[in-house]
Amino acid sequence: MSNLGKIFILIGIMWLFQLWFAYKQAKIFQDDIRGLRKQGTMAIGVGGRRYRGGRAFVALTCDENRIVKDGMVLKGFTIFAKSKPLTTYTGFSIDEIASGDRIVQSEKKKVQEAAKSSAQHILEHFERIKTGGE
Repeated sequence: MSNLGKIFILIGIMWLFQLWFAYKQAKIFQDDIRGLRKQGTMAIGVGGRRYRGGRAFVALTCDENRIVKDGMVLKGFTIFAKSKPLTTYTGFSIDEIASGDRIVQSEKKKVQEAAKSSAQHILEHFERIKTGGE
């Protein structure tokens, strides 16, 4: 086997490891947010850029009064990023977060974008219910 063939095999093996680690990370994040689903309406939002500082995934849960009860954030550039509790949005109105009126300055921009996206998803869910959907 030529050196070029060995390089392609090595790249293929590395790619498979990356896929496996990404799967494990997603599975762990899903297990972490399972508790949030029991607290009320929950949605996950995405913020940030893929290759410039990484993405952030924010899961927010709100009650029937549209007030955030709890949150979780997964941010980082690598597959080794871990989810952490996000309490900076607790007590805020989903409407204010979705409109961009309520921004937590202590959080990075990608987390702010992901929280806004999550809040917008929750509002879309409430609208579907209001119109007789899901």
